[in-house]
Amino acid sequence: MTRSAYKLYGNSPALTELKQFPDRGHSLVIDHGWPVVADYALTWRARQGIKGQDTAYA
Repeated sequence: MTRSAYKLYGNSPALTELKQFPDRGHSLVIDHGWPVVADYALTWRARQGIKGQDTAYA
């Protein structure tokens, strides 16, 4: 389902990327290991040149 949704953005100018986190459920940002997901999202944003306010988590 996620892969199908990703493909729908194929002709869109939106910045998209499909990243799957093995052995994780749908609650990526609140399940165990959420800092790995958060770090990936922040790194992705930086690679795209998207600027904004970072908030610390720990």
